Amino acid sequence: MIDKGHILAWLEASARLLEAQKAYLTELDSPIGDADHGTNMARGFGKITEKLPTFAESDIAGILKAVGMTLISTVGGASGPLYGAFFMKAAAALPGKQALDGGDLLALLTAGTEGIVQRGRAEPGDKTMIDALTPAAAALRASLERGDDMISALNACAAAAEAG
Repeated sequence: MIDKGHILAWLEASARLLEAQKAYLTELDSPIGDADHGTNMARGFGKITEKLPTFAESDIAGILKAVGMTLISTVGGASGPLYGAFFMKAAAALPGKQALDGGDLLALLTAGTEGIVQRGRAEPGDKTMIDALTPAAAALRASLERGDDMISALNACAAAAEAG
């Protein structure tokens, strides 16, 4: 099971990683974007880190909703609304949850991906994050259906995302 503490720790670790990789993400964005992705994502997750103490009393859906709203309001360009849509839709799929099992993680990933598709109108094959998220959800589903444990299921999910 993944509880609120795990979610909060993951958000904090994500903020640290985005800050550390800010220049690299910006470099990746430079050839086809406006060279601000790393800066924007680090700023958004930095704001999330500032707000973490206020998330402690929320259920997981409340945490994810607050993350989505923060990203929408602090991350510029297309990324804020896209990542915000992911977290907002994921939150709506998990009302009242204090901990998540494999099925809940699949619901989170599936709903979040649908949020991005609805917001950005991307489809698999468009060379967007949907090309990583869609196979990740499929791998997670297949792993859970086989009865794999949570760690194995998440490893399969991560491998499929990376391959996508």
